[in-house]
Amino acid sequence: MNLVKIVLQPFAALALCAGLSACAFDPPADPASPLASRIDSLVAEKRDYPRWQDFPAAPVNVPDAATVRTAVTGLEASQGVLNTEVAAIDWELGDAEQFVTTIRQRLAADNVEIPTADTPAQIEALAASLRARAKAPPPVDRPLR
Repeated sequence: MNLVKIVLQPFAALALCAGLSACAFDPPADPASPLASRIDSLVAEKRDYPRWQDFPAAPVNVPDAATVRTAVTGLEASQGVLNTEVAAIDWELGDAEQFVTTIRQRLAADNVEIPTADTPAQIEALAASLRARAKAPPPVDRPLR
């Protein structure tokens, strides 16, 4: 008799908890609320959701374990090759300020001049040349279907 009590008590507690939790998930709308009818109609619309038709279909063309294993092995091999190539790079981790100074000196030595237009005639000529460059190409002739 004690064995039956020991076995049935957990099931009885589980059934009681399930019954109580079911009550908590379907609370009635407050009838005094001005939105009660709207809430009830929205809940009624979704009462039978989700349906089995709404779940995605089972996947097809799923690779088997051997195909996945081959792909992973190939990726690991290519990663090893990449790690070897990266390790062979001679990284220059010197002084950042010295690097910036070197780059600025190289840029200053290039002597790049920004074209400027000083007179109104030069400005108009520059604008006209830019307009000419900005024209769209002629349309492509396409046969009618």
